[in-house]
Amino acid sequence: MEERLTRREVREGAFIILYQTLFGVDTEEICAANEEAFGLAKNEETDEIVNGVLAHDKELEEIIAKFSTTRSVARIAKINMVIMKIAVYEMKYCDRVPNAAAINEAVELAKKYAYKADSGFINGVLNAYLGELDGNKE
Repeated sequence: MEERLTRREVREGAFIILYQTLFGVDTEEICAANEEAFGLAKNEETDEIVNGVLAHDKELEEIIAKFSTTRSVARIAKINMVIMKIAVYEMKYCDRVPNAAAINEAVELAKKYAYKADSGFINGVLNAYLGELDGNKE
């Protein structure tokens, strides 16, 4: 039976998996090891985010680069990049997720896993992207 998770747990599971892929480990291996060692909570929605971010990785990075006016992509901490990729993916491809919720959850992940000041940077980049999305709706 599919495990019932909150959206926050779904995002956090996706974040943990995606961050570990940066070290060249296969997602199936990551999931098996994390489930065994830490009881990683994940479900179909977690897999959807992980697979979506991996499939659109280059595009998501380009969007972040466009709206990161103070740091080049190369200077953005990997943790922050993964957090922003999840949020941008949800904003662009997940109609069921309100954009404000995607941004808020990214900021909450940053508060938990990144440096304190990074949450403001992440919020700024994502809100700049939101401004473009809102501008395209008019």
